[in-house]
Amino acid sequence: MNNFIERHLADQYRPLLFPQDFSEQATFGFECNDGWADLIEASLRLIRQRTERRALDVKVTQVKEKLGQLRIYHRGGDESIGAAFDIAELVSGCVCELCGKPGEVINLEGWLLARCGKHRERQHSHQIEPHNADEDFLASYTQAVDLILSFFGAGAVLWVQQERTVFGGRRPYEMLATEEGCRAIFTLLKRLEHGVGV
Repeated sequence: MNNFIERHLADQYRPLLFPQDFSEQATFGFECNDGWADLIEASLRLIRQRTERRALDVKVTQVKEKLGQLRIYHRGGDESIGAAFDIAELVSGCVCELCGKPGEVINLEGWLLARCGKHRERQHSHQIEPHNADEDFLASYTQAVDLILSFFGAGAVLWVQQERTVFGGRRPYEMLATEEGCRAIFTLLKRLEHGVGV
């Protein structure tokens, strides 16, 4: 991950990433490409909100790519924190790790990689644009996953993995890869929460 994104995440989410006595100049060392930056930031934002509301102590210990998906390791918290990171892992397989556009996990010469159609080749020739955080995605993802965790509790990860007729047979974790999908999930759960039929 490039240094600008690393510094931004370290500054914004320092209490989640570093012990109190760490230098202000410390970098965390995210071991993945820039395409997952928004997904990582949305997950950290969600965890920060949940830890503040519930007075939980959580430390993220490692963030890396493994077998074509994002892995976020942590200690502390409760089952909702682990579920949030499990959901992010599932979503990452639907996001190109290079550019952040919708994609899928593919096998390239024996390597599992999350790629969009434009970046499917091992030695792709397309220029990757500099990353600018998508605030609309960050906000919609955080809201949707927070509501999923609150609504389904221990069953949240299972719920996002199963095909849903109301979403045309799509799995919710696939939809969480885009702002529009996040909003559709949030709207559905809000309607259910208020007893409005689908």
